[in-house]
Amino acid sequence: MKIKQTMLSAALAAATMCAAGAAFAGPPVTVTFKNLSTQEATYKVVTNNEVSTNTNASPKPKTTVQPQGADTYVVQNIISPDANAATVRYTIGSKTCVFGTTFVNQISGGALLPGGPTKIPKWNKTATASGGAVCTATIKSQNLSNYSWTVEFTMK
Repeated sequence: MKIKQTMLSAALAAATMCAAGAAFAGPPVTVTFKNLSTQEATYKVVTNNEVSTNTNASPKPKTTVQPQGADTYVVQNIISPDANAATVRYTIGSKTCVFGTTFVNQISGGALLPGGPTKIPKWNKTATASGGAVCTATIKSQNLSNYSWTVEFTMK
């Protein structure tokens, strides 16, 4: 009987933690990576931010993307309801692109006003090229009701 109670307690604790995590998840970002080259692109995980993105991606990014191919996945970090980020790295031979996108719901003026804070949503994107790569990042859409967004990363 005691084992059943312990197992039930553990199950309830796990369910509570999952529910709490979902309540504090940031808005999801839909990432589309497009390989515009004539060679296969390889997805690599190097930095802590890239590990976090991979952990929170669904489905997981494909290990390789064929020439003229694409891969799409959703990333939702459990940072806070007012933040999310995704960082990914792709290589084609000696060319590398590191892409990033962030969302932060910033408090206006740095002060909390009576009746609640005023927040200003901000979406950003970056594309850092090396080895002769051509990398672009474009925010394709932003949803002002739930702050989700879509971003497209291209490489050649």
